[in-house]
Amino acid sequence: MPTLPITDADPPAAPASARKQAILDAALALFLEQGVQAVTIEDIRRRSGASIGSIYHHFGSKDAIAAALYVSALAGHKQLLRARLARARSGEQAVKAVVRAYVDWVAANPALARFVLYNRAAVVQGSAAGTLEAHNRSELVPLMEQMAAYVEQGQLRALPRECYASLLSGAAQDYARLWLNGRVRKPIGELREHFADAAWRALRPD
Repeated sequence: MPTLPITDADPPAAPASARKQAILDAALALFLEQGVQAVTIEDIRRRSGASIGSIYHHFGSKDAIAAALYVSALAGHKQLLRARLARARSGEQAVKAVVRAYVDWVAANPALARFVLYNRAAVVQGSAAGTLEAHNRSELVPLMEQMAAYVEQGQLRALPRECYASLLSGAAQDYARLWLNGRVRKPIGELREHFADAAWRALRPD
C-alpha cells in the first residue's frame, strides 16, 4: 500500500454513504479503463474527489475497493436469481430462471458485468480472496441444492455436479463477454430465450 499523508478532509456536506459510493463509482470506471493492477489509490482519489483519509476509512486498500465492487455485483445478481428461483415450480422453470436472471442482470449492469468478467483473476489474487471465496460458496451452494432436488425428482438430467454451472449459464456468459467487449452488436437481452432454451435442452431428462 502506498504511504501517503492523511491530511485533507472531505467536505462536511458529503454524507458518508454518498462519499463511499463516489469512491466505488470512480474505482469502477478506472478499473475498466486501466485494469485493477494499474490503478492507484491516488488515481481513485483524484477521480472521486474523496480524501485519502476517507478512502482508507471506508475501505483500507485498493484490493478492498475491488473486492467491494465484486461482492456488490455478485450480491445484485444473487438477489435477482433468488427472486426468480423462488417462483420456479419445475426443473425447466428453474433452469430457465437461472439463465434469464443472469442475462437480465448483465443487460441492466454492463459496467459491473464487465468488471466481474474481465477482472476476476486480479480481484481473487488480492487480499480479499477469502471473503470472495466465502461469498461465491454462499451463492453456489443453495443453487446446487435446488438443482439436486430436481435431479432426484427426475426433472433434470443426472450429471457430475461440476457440469451444472457451465451448462446453465456457460453459453450466456460466453456471449456476455463478446457483447461487453464490443465484438458482437446484438444486445444480450434480445437473445435471452435462446440461451434459456439451450440450457434446458442440455439439462432436461432423456
